[in-house]
Amino acid sequence: MAVSLLIPAAAAGCGGGGNSSGQTKGNLGVTNNLKVAQDDADMMEFCNLAPVPKGDLYDRALISVIAATDDLIMVYKQHPDGTYWDALKKREIKLKQLVETEARKLNGCGKDGKREAAKLTQAVQTK
Repeated sequence: MAVSLLIPAAAAGCGGGGNSSGQTKGNLGVTNNLKVAQDDADMMEFCNLAPVPKGDLYDRALISVIAATDDLIMVYKQHPDGTYWDALKKREIKLKQLVETEARKLNGCGKDGKREAAKLTQAVQTK
């Protein structure tokens, strides 16, 4: 889980600032950009544990991916035309494209992943 905590800090590009109007590339603001980075990390961690859907680590990852999915949907609904800045890859990504990509990834992560993928897909379709 330590990896998922490092990714958002790198994505934000700084350690301070908590308001969503802070400066970052993309147009989500620092806070929402950081949320999206954390959501991506939580989803990636869940998919890494999905092949063996049992045990305490899986349970924690499942709780995290449910929260991450809900959070990503909230950010997407607030910024349906938003652009996310991926600082690790040094590129901007349309938030809609990122949500669709996350849904495709989660769809391959077992039955729990499929359920979360369906929530993301529905959010994009009901814009």
